[in-house]
Amino acid sequence: MPDDLTFTVQRPPAYGELTDVLPDIFWVRLPVPTVPNHVNCWLLDNGPGWTLVDCGLNTDDTFEIWDKLWRGLLRSRPLQNLAFTHAHLDHFGLAGYFAKEMKCAVRLPLAEWLSGWKMWHEREEGADEHFAAFLTRNGASDDDTARVMEAQRRSKFLGLRPPREFIRLRDGDVVAMGKREWRVITASGHSAEHALFYCERDRILISGDQVLSHMAPSVIAPPAQPQANPMQDYLDSLTRLEALPADTLVLPSHGLPFRGLHARLAQLREHHLARLDDVASVIAGRTTAFAVAQEVFPRVLYASPRQALGEALAHLNMLASLGRLAREVNADGAISFAPV
Repeated sequence: MPDDLTFTVQRPPAYGELTDVLPDIFWVRLPVPTVPNHVNCWLLDNGPGWTLVDCGLNTDDTFEIWDKLWRGLLRSRPLQNLAFTHAHLDHFGLAGYFAKEMKCAVRLPLAEWLSGWKMWHEREEGADEHFAAFLTRNGASDDDTARVMEAQRRSKFLGLRPPREFIRLRDGDVVAMGKREWRVITASGHSAEHALFYCERDRILISGDQVLSHMAPSVIAPPAQPQANPMQDYLDSLTRLEALPADTLVLPSHGLPFRGLHARLAQLREHHLARLDDVASVIAGRTTAFAVAQEVFPRVLYASPRQALGEALAHLNMLASLGRLAREVNADGAISFAPV
C-alpha cells in the first residue's frame, strides 16, 4: 500500500458484506471479473430509505448480492436515490435495473449519462470501422490493425439499457444523501464528467475513480477525441482537490478507505509526471501512438487496445502541449509526434 496514508481498515470486507464506515454510511464491495477485481459502492441511510452511490457491473454475482441484501438487511426501507460517480460499466452496469425495479431517482452529470447511452448504442458493434481507422491514423500497419481487430471480442459484461430519466448533477451542486449534505465536484481525465461528493461538515470525500488508494486511474484519449488532452485535465483535477482538508476521509471506488488526501494527490501527480518522462525517453525520432503503445504498454495492446493506445496518445498529447514534442497530422489524417 502507498506510504503516508492511514487506512481505516487493514483488510477489505467480504464481497456483499454490509460494512459500517461511519454513522449512516455503509460499504458494499462487489466482485468484478476484470482488473481491478472489485468495485466499492456506498450506501447512505436517509432515514425513511437509502441512497446508493454506484451499483456495480451487470453480472449474475452482482445481481445476487444486491438481491440478497434487499431481501434481507435492507428489506424494511426502499432505495430512494441512486447517484453515480461516472458511467463506466463497473459502476453503472446495473443502473437500468435499479431504476426500473425500485423506481428510484437517478443522479449523475450530463456527460456521464450521455456516455452511458453511447456505450449502450454501441454494445453490439465491438471494434468497428471507426476504431480501425483510429488505429491506422495512429501508426498501426494494415497487418497490425487486422491483428488487433481479430483479437477483439464483444464484451461479456454489457450494461443494461441506461435509465431514460435522470437528475443532472453539476459542479458545485449541494445534494442531500443520507443524513448529510454533499458538494458535487466534477472532474475530467478518467471520464468525461466524473462526479466526486464532498461532505464539508464531516470531511468525507466519495472519490470514485478520480482518487484511488492503491493504483492510478487510467487516463485515455478516446477515439472520438484524438486531439484531447485528458492528462492535463486529470492533473488539473488534482490541483483542485488540494483545496480540501488534508485529513479528509477518502472513500474510493477501488481499494480501501484512507486518510492522507494531500499525500495521495502528490503521489498520483508524481506517478503521472514520471510516466510522461518514461514515454518521452523512448522517443528518439518521429513516432506514433501505436509505436509507443508497443513499447510502453505491450501486455495490454492486443487484449485492451483502447486502453493501451488511448493511454499512449494521452501521454503524447500532453507532451506536445508542454512543448516537448511536436504533433503533426498529414493530409491523410495520420498523426505523428517528434522531439522538438
